[in-house]
Formats: sequence, C-alpha cells, structure tokens
Amino acid sequence: MSFLTHKKSLILGGSLILIGGIGFTIHANAQPAKHHANQSINLYEKTTLTSLDASKITDSVSNSVLSQVDEGLYRLNQNSQPVNALATKTTVSKDGKTYTINLKHNGRWSNGDPVTAKDFVYSWKRTLTPKTKSEFTYLFTNIKNADAIAAGKKAPETLGAKAINNYQLKITLSKPASYFKQVLAGVTFYPINQKSVQKYGQAYGTSAKKTVYNGAFKLSGWTGTNDSWTLTKNATYQAKKAVKLNKINYQVIKSGTTAYNLYQANKLDTVTLTGEQNVQNKQNSELKTLSAGQIGFIQYNQKDKTAANRDLRTAISLAINRQQLTKTVLENGSVPAKTFAVHNMLKNPRNGHDFVSDATVKGTASLDLVQAKRLFQSAKKQLHQNKLSLTITCGDDDTTHQAAEFIQGQLTSHLKGLKVSVRAMPFNAMLTKVSQGDFQLNLTSWSMDFADPSQALMILTSQSNSNMGRYTNKSFDQAMAAADGQDAMNTTARYQDLVKATKIAMQDQAVTPLYEGGSNVLIKSNLKGVSINKFSGVMSYRTAYVD
Repeated sequence: MSFLTHKKSLILGGSLILIGGIGFTIHANAQPAKHHANQSINLYEKTTLTSLDASKITDSVSNSVLSQVDEGLYRLNQNSQPVNALATKTTVSKDGKTYTINLKHNGRWSNGDPVTAKDFVYSWKRTLTPKTKSEFTYLFTNIKNADAIAAGKKAPETLGAKAINNYQLKITLSKPASYFKQVLAGVTFYPINQKSVQKYGQAYGTSAKKTVYNGAFKLSGWTGTNDSWTLTKNATYQAKKAVKLNKINYQVIKSGTTAYNLYQANKLDTVTLTGEQNVQNKQNSELKTLSAGQIGFIQYNQKDKTAANRDLRTAISLAINRQQLTKTVLENGSVPAKTFAVHNMLKNPRNGHDFVSDATVKGTASLDLVQAKRLFQSAKKQLHQNKLSLTITCGDDDTTHQAAEFIQGQLTSHLKGLKVSVRAMPFNAMLTKVSQGDFQLNLTSWSMDFADPSQALMILTSQSNSNMGRYTNKSFDQAMAAADGQDAMNTTARYQDLVKATKIAMQDQAVTPLYEGGSNVLIKSNLKGVSINKFSGVMSYRTAYVD
C-alpha cells in the first residue's frame, strides 16, 4: 500500500517502485543434485505489463519484468550491493569522477547481436533526449551534461559517457557519488539494442515480438494489451548455466482474495497477503516479510503558524503508537519507524551498525505520553491558544483513510484540547492541494530509488522541489551538501554527515516518521534460490529453482 509514493516527487502516485526492513534469500544449504523436472512456476501481478522499453517504463510491473529479461552493468545482491552483471572490471579515478568499465565479451541479445558499450551509450542518450519524455532522467544527474541534455540545452552527444571500444565504457561525472554503481544497477541504465529500435520505431518494447532481450529470460505471449505472458529461459544469456527455471507463467489478478485462493489451490507459487490474510497466516512457515524501501510519515506545512510550532510537532510524534498503527491498521509487514530512514540502506563503515540505529534521536519518534502532553501545553502557550485545531490531508483510499483516522484518534485522545479533522480526497485533488501549500498536516510516504539515506533526506533540503512542507535549516543543508560534495568519496565522513543531517531533521521534527513500508508474502516451500533484496523487497528469479 501507499499513502502517497513516488521516487523523486511527492506529487505523483504510488505505482512506481524501482526496483524495504527485512529481507532474505530462499535457498537450501546444499543445492540438491536433481531438481523437479518441470522447473516451471506460476506468478501474478496486480496490473498489466505496459512496456519493456528501458527509456520509457514508469510502473512497477514493467520494471520487475524488465529486470528478469534484461541486465545491465551490475545487479544488486540481497544486501543492495552492486555485483558484476555485464561488467567485468571497474576502475574509478582518485577524484571519483571517472569510471572506466570493461564489459564481458559474451553478452548477447536474443537477436544474436553482441551487447556492447555502444548499446549503453545509445540507451542513455535516448533516455535523456527530451522527445523520449522519460520520467527518470533525474537518475542521470551525476553524469556530466545529463541535466542539460534532458532540459534540451545541450546535444546528447555531449553526455559524459563514451564507448572507448566495443567492450569498454568510460563515464565522466560532474561530481563524485559513492553510490553511483548502485544507480547504474537500475533498469533505467540497461542497454538497448539500437538496431531493434530502428526496426520497430515507436513500437519497440510494446509487445514481446517487438523487443529483444539480453537477460536470464525471454518474454513471449504479450501482445501489449493482454493480461498474461510467459518468461522462458534465454539460450543466448551470457550466464545461462546459472538459470534453472525453464518457464515462469504470469497472469494479472487484481483481486487479493482470488490470488490467495489460487495460492492455496497450488496454482500460484507466491502471493502477497492483504487484510485479514495477514492475521490468518501469522504462524505460516511459508510467510516471509519483505521491506519496500519506503518511509511513511507526516509532513508539516511550515508556512502554517500552528503546524510550524516545533513543540506541537514533537508532541504529535510522541502521542502516536506506531506499534498499533503497523500491527492493527496497516497489517502488511510494515514496521514502526525510529527515524527518517529505513533499515538496510547503509552500514556504519567503522562498526557495521545499521544507519537507523546511529541516526535515531531519543524522544523524537517513540510513544511518550508524558512528554507529549508537556510539549502540547508548551505549544498552546507559545501560540496563545487554549485549544488547537489541525487538519490531516490524505488520499481517500481505504488504507490511507483508516491510517489517518487512527492518527486522529491517537492525537485527540492523548492530547486534550486538540481537535483533529481528516480531509480525505481523490489522489489528484490531494496532490494539487499539497503542492500548492494548501494543507497543515499531510499523511504521505516516500519510496527510494536505491539504498542510501540521501534518498529520503534530500526531500528536506531547502531547494528540493519535493520539500512541500517548506522545511529549512542551514545546518541540515550544509550536512547534506558535505555528504555529496567534499566528503562524497570519504565513506566515514560521508556517513557521519548523513547521520548529522538525520538527527537535525528529527530534533526539528521536520517530519514525523511513522513506519517502514513492507509486505507479507507467502512463498511455496519448494521454490528455492529466489534472491530478495533486503532493502527493497525486489525478487529475482535468475537463480530460482523448484525442488
């Protein structure tokens, strides 16, 4: 579920997941010598596949499927760390601005063409060209001239990415980024076969037959509009020996109840639980809790006199029982947030501690009714009011509305003299109100593109277009600037910058973190080898098999 979710803009909806904190890999300690002969599994998606064009995809289903049928320079392992896919060797200059990447020579497209460095450069230039209308050009911002190309101010040929030869790629950055290899692992940076695009034109990637593949599987049976498709093992894949599954059958199932019933009838191999199903399966040995790389929170309009009061904001945070919110309202695998971050994003380079632990500030995101009441009284005095009124703006979907009403109940019962109203409205209407600053409190969430604390923190910087609450703090901005500036290549210093920024934001109660997004999934016990990212919950079936 999502209250209001998008990668880089709080004004777009929650269907995009780039592909959250518990994760895992399903495997046997010793893989058996023989597997089930069929090596076929049945999966489902809640919405249809819309595109297989890396430059144009916008939805989570297309993103997921593309990650199964194609691959880029790197792939992320279960710990969100980049490992070589088509890359063999990466050399980074001392200043962190130049990446020289050698490619494997046996990469092949399903049409027989070799996968070369030119395919990457072509793909990236095509994505950045304004006429492509890609929604993800911001991901290229660290590459020299990328932003100017996307804005139509420079020619694609000026991009800081060159094919030295067929199997060597040189990338020049405008500024160093310690997480750049993680960015390159995303589907937006996958190569594209130019010959196929020229052959199919605008129709490239709109059906199985008008797409070519370089990944573990090939797609068939997708016409561009139908609700079922099949992945089959790709005989031209450079690492085909690692692939055990012969076939993955997909169908679109919009009803959670229907999907659950099919799973119970052994006609699906995985199912995401909804509503009461979560309660019914608490003791099920096939239950797995996945994270979503998402933080749910309340943002405040700092231009509103009442919402701008820090004591009031902190009182609100301390008056909410996050355990009850996640266990009895969301019921989907989400866990209480301790700070404005999620687990498994970054580890302390000195001792391996999770970033969440180091960036937690006592008394800012935990239930403490005594302190909440004290701060509420202080806020009323500062505002010269005996009673206060607040309105929570939110979407009108059931889950969001229920969460808002839960928070309303928590605040009005714990903070006497506070009146809280819920203003639920259709999504588009809500985002218009929020983007215009027409709100006091907004129940929202933020999904991150990759595992790095800056992915959440950057929306609180003064100049961010996504900072709709208009929060501003010079020390916070300075810490963020240092993290991706002077300390960008110093892992220890950068880590401390990000911890400092998070603590400042929490002490200011810039936002009130509520939960780390998650989901509960049932996976058949005989399905092994599925790699699941601990941060994002993304599943890869590249090494999966049926036991």
